[in-house]
Amino acid sequence: MRLLFLLVVALGWSATASAQQITVGGCTFVFDSIASVPDPKDEKKVLRVEYRGFDGQPVEAKCQDAQVFAQEMDYSEAENRLDLRGQVVFQQAGARITAATGSFDLKTRNAVFVQASGTLLLTDRQLDRTLFGSMEPEAFFTADRIEKTGPRTYKLVKPTFTTCVQPSRRWQIKAGSMTLTLDRYAVMRNAVLQVKDVSVAYLPLFYYPIQEDDRATGFLMPGYGASTYRGFTLSNAFFWAINRSADLTVYHDWFTKSGHGVGADFRYVGSDGSAGTARAYVIDEQQLLSDDGSRVISPGKRSYEFRGNLNQALPAGIRLQGRANFFTDVTTQQFYQTDPSAFTQRSRSFGLDATGTWGRLRASAQAERNDVFYGAVAASTRTQPRLNLSITDAPIGRTKIYVGGSFDTLSVVRFTDVAKPNTRDSILRTDGQITARAPFALGTAFTVTGSLTARRTDWNARQDPVTRVRIDTPISRHLLEVQVRAVGPVFGRIYNTEGNAWVERVKHVIEPSVTVLRRSAFTAFDEVVPFDPAVDLIVGGVTQFTYGVTNRVLARVRQTDGAPAIVRDMLSLDIQQSYYTDQRAASYDQQHLGGLGDQSSQVPPPSNFTPVRLSLNVTPSPTISGQFGLEYDTRFRAVRSYRASANVTQPRVDFSGSWTKQQVIPGLAGYSAAYAPHSISFSSRVRPDGGRSSISYATILDIFNERMLQHHFGAVYNAQCCGISLDYLWRNLSHYGLRNDKRFSVSISLAGIGSFVNPLGVFGNNGRQ
Repeated sequence: MRLLFLLVVALGWSATASAQQITVGGCTFVFDSIASVPDPKDEKKVLRVEYRGFDGQPVEAKCQDAQVFAQEMDYSEAENRLDLRGQVVFQQAGARITAATGSFDLKTRNAVFVQASGTLLLTDRQLDRTLFGSMEPEAFFTADRIEKTGPRTYKLVKPTFTTCVQPSRRWQIKAGSMTLTLDRYAVMRNAVLQVKDVSVAYLPLFYYPIQEDDRATGFLMPGYGASTYRGFTLSNAFFWAINRSADLTVYHDWFTKSGHGVGADFRYVGSDGSAGTARAYVIDEQQLLSDDGSRVISPGKRSYEFRGNLNQALPAGIRLQGRANFFTDVTTQQFYQTDPSAFTQRSRSFGLDATGTWGRLRASAQAERNDVFYGAVAASTRTQPRLNLSITDAPIGRTKIYVGGSFDTLSVVRFTDVAKPNTRDSILRTDGQITARAPFALGTAFTVTGSLTARRTDWNARQDPVTRVRIDTPISRHLLEVQVRAVGPVFGRIYNTEGNAWVERVKHVIEPSVTVLRRSAFTAFDEVVPFDPAVDLIVGGVTQFTYGVTNRVLARVRQTDGAPAIVRDMLSLDIQQSYYTDQRAASYDQQHLGGLGDQSSQVPPPSNFTPVRLSLNVTPSPTISGQFGLEYDTRFRAVRSYRASANVTQPRVDFSGSWTKQQVIPGLAGYSAAYAPHSISFSSRVRPDGGRSSISYATILDIFNERMLQHHFGAVYNAQCCGISLDYLWRNLSHYGLRNDKRFSVSISLAGIGSFVNPLGVFGNNGRQ
C-alpha cells in the first residue's frame, strides 16, 4: 500500500512545486520537486523516489535529532536508504559534516560520507575555552571517507584531525584511520603529528579519553627528559580506571645513566568522607661515577619510596587515619626529587590513628615512626602504641564550674642510630589529669578564668641525674596546678570612614592578658628520661607569669556585588613573654625550644625570662597577606631570630616569598657563628594577558653559606589552540662535592588533545613529585 501511495504522489507531483513536505520512513522531507523512477524489471514497482531542490535551495530531511541537506536525494524503499549528492550537509548531536556524496540509513540512522570535512564537538563538559582560542572545544577534520557507525561513533579513513578550527592551523594529526566516540574516546592508528606542516612525531596508536569524568583505561603519553646525573629519561605509564571511585596508575621510568624505576599510584574515594591515596616506587640504581671515573658518587643499590594518606570511616563511629612519607635512602631523594621541600627533606615517617567519639568520651590509638637523618645516620623515635582517653568539659549541675579529664599511656622506643641495635632505648609512661575550671566575666571588657588540675605521671624507668645512665626503677610524679587567666580590660575605638568607597568603618581593639600558674614541687626532675618534652620536661615547684597584649584592627568592608558588608581582620599584633621563678622552666619552655633548629638538644643559659615573642599578621584584602615575627632575648638584649612571609594572588600576578634569619649571639647556645641559618625563597608568576601566557621564576638562597640552592624558570605561551612551554631547573650540589644538576624541558600543548613533550627533556616521573 505504501508503494502505491508513493507512486501516486510521485505522479501527482511530477510538475514543479515549491516547498512541499512529506513523511517517509520516519523522516520528514522538505523539497521543491519529486519524481519516481520505476523498476526496469517491473514497471509496476518504484525503484526509487528522487527529491530535488529548486533554484539553489537544498532538499532537507529531518530524522528526529538528525538533519540532512543535499541538492539531490534518492530514496530507496527496498534498502530504506537515502543517496545524497551535491553540497551534502549532515548535522546531529554536536557533529556537522559536509561532503561531496553520501548515503543515510533511515532505520539505523548510520551514514557514509565521501570526500568529507567538518567539525565535531568533542564534549559537552565545561572546559577552559582559552585553550581553543576562546571558541567551543571543537575538532576540525577532513577524510577520504567518514562512516557514522553508531549514535555517537564515527570512523574516519585517512583523516586529518585538529582542534584548531581557525583558518591558519598551528597543528594537525594525519592518520591511517580514526575511531571517535563522542564523550568517550578517540583512537588513531599510524598517526603523525605535524606542527606548522612539519612532522614532529609518529604514534602507532594514539588513545585520548574525552569522557565526562576524564577517566579511561589506557596507556598515557610517554614523557622524555634529561638530567646531569640521570641522563636521558623515558617514562611510561598505564592508567586503570577500576571503577567510578578507584583507579590505579602503573609507571616505568628508564634512566640511561642511573638505571630504572617502577611504581604505582592507587586512589579511591568512598562514602562518609572516606578517601585514600597510596604510592610505591622502586629504583634500581647503577653505580654512579664522577666525570673522570675516579670517584664513586653513589654505589649501585635498590631503594624504595612509600607515600600515602588514608581517611576511612569504620563502624561504631570510629575513623581510621593513616599517613606515610617513607624512603629507604636519603641520597636517592637528593638525586631524584624535583620539589625543593622533598629534595631538602631529612625526615621520614609513617603512622596510623584510630579515633572515636561517643558523647563526652573520646578515645584514640596511635602508632607512629619518625626518623631524622644526620648525614647518613638516621635517628628514630617509634610510638608503639599510644592510647588516649579524654572526657570533654561539662558543668557540674547548674553551676559554672566545668570538669574534664584525660588519661594517656605511651610506649616509645628510640634509636640514636637505626643501623645499630645497641643504641635502642625505650620507656613506658602513663599520664592522667583532671581539670576543673570556672570562668567569670565583668561585662564584655574583663574576663577571669580559674582552673585547678590534679596530674599524675608514671614511668617504668629513670636515669641517673649525673651520668644519665638508665636505671630500670619506676618513678612517679604528682603535680597540682592552679592557674588564673585574666583578659582585659579590653579597650576599643571605632573610626567612621564616611565617603570611603571600600571601608564603612574601622575598629581598633587592645586586649591585654595575664596568666599566673603555680605548680607543686617535684624534686626528681633530673631523673626523668626525656622522651616527650611536652610531658617529661615539666619542672615542678615553679610559678609562671605569662603576660602580653594583642592589638587588632578590624574593618567593615563593602562588597562590590551589592551584598552586605563583612567584617575582616585586617591586622593583628601579638606581643608575649613569660617569667618563671625557676630558671630551668624558662629554658624548657616549649614555645621557644623550636627556634634552636638542629641544636634543640642544647639548652640556653639559665634565665628566668623567655624571649619576647612578637607576631604580626596583615591581611589588607583576601588576595594579599603578610606575616612577620621575631624573638627578642631580654637577657642578651638582642633579637634571636626573624621570620617574614608574603603572599599575593591576583588574576595577573601570583607571588609568595619567605625570609628567615637566626642571629649570632655570643654566649647563647645554638646561636653561634657556626650555625646561624639565613635564607630567602620566593616564587612568582606573571600572566600579562590573563592566562594565555605566563612567566614564572622561583629561587632559594642560602645567605648564610653565600650560595644559591636552586632556581627555576618557566614560560608558557598559548596561541589560538596550541602553545609551547619552557622549563629550566638549576640545582646547586656543590655542598655535596658534586657538579650542579641542570634540567631542561620543552613541551607542546595541543588544545583538547593533551601535550606532547619532545626529547629535550622533562623533570621526570610524569609529574609525580
